[in-house]
Amino acid sequence: MRTRLFSLLILLLLLIPACGEDGPRRYKLSGDAQFDGQPIVYGDVIFTPDGSKSNSGPQGVAYINNGKFDTKGPEGKGIAGGPTVIHVRGLSAQGGRLICEYEWSVDLPRADGKYDIKVPKEAAAKKVTKPQPEI
Repeated sequence: MRTRLFSLLILLLLLIPACGEDGPRRYKLSGDAQFDGQPIVYGDVIFTPDGSKSNSGPQGVAYINNGKFDTKGPEGKGIAGGPTVIHVRGLSAQGGRLICEYEWSVDLPRADGKYDIKVPKEAAAKKVTKPQPEI
């Protein structure tokens, strides 16, 4: 009886590490998202580890709603931290027109935290006109 109980205890202790997180560590990041000083109504933020600075790990994703983003929100994914390329797309509404798009690099902490996004006016979406086909 004691041998069975001891064997069961050892088996349980071996299984405990397997019940943790799958994959590399992800950190939660949230904050405000502004374009030219105004809240971005809707959009998304993609956090990509900067390979040019020897950083690797999972890509993080967050959606912007009413000037706020949070990687722990629905459909969000936490960040790897460290040198990161941040790509922001701001829209006028869900499914609306593109108002801004901007990308930059920053060194984010490898911890849960807050980071405010401030997209400059220069990142405004440009109206693209297609050339007319020749007849």
